[in-house]
Amino acid sequence: MLATVAFLVIVAGLALNLAREVRRQSAETITRELLAGLEQALARYLDVSGGRLPEAPVLIAGDAEPDSSSLDRRALDNNRAFLRALRASGGMEDPESIFARLPRSMYDDLTLRDAWGKPIVLMNRMHPRIGMAVEDKPFFFSAGADRNYLTREDNVYSYEGPKG
Repeated sequence: MLATVAFLVIVAGLALNLAREVRRQSAETITRELLAGLEQALARYLDVSGGRLPEAPVLIAGDAEPDSSSLDRRALDNNRAFLRALRASGGMEDPESIFARLPRSMYDDLTLRDAWGKPIVLMNRMHPRIGMAVEDKPFFFSAGADRNYLTREDNVYSYEGPKG
């Protein structure tokens, strides 16, 4: 009987780890899809605006180390500003787009959040603390599973493309 209980505990532990990994991969996949959709919306915006990027507050100003609350506030302001611009240009209104299928917890017409609940950020240019896009192009990124914008290890970037 003890061997059976031990076996069941091991199987339950393996099942829990598997479920955790599937959830992490699912969150990363949907976030990558969002970032790809944002890249498409940005391309439409650039066509309409004559190549002018949406004005959005910078996440990190200068070399100062931002505290987490000001970083979160700037991320939210950035997110709302670029969403207003993209919506105004018609870049997110396609009923077939990924944005139309998102739950309200991720996209409520004011804020677009990643699968972990943090606002997605538009970077108009690369920053060594955040990410280094090819040719210093604008990019979107997510804070990732740890919900910290300054830890690059698990951040998800639009310039990385889908994992396959």
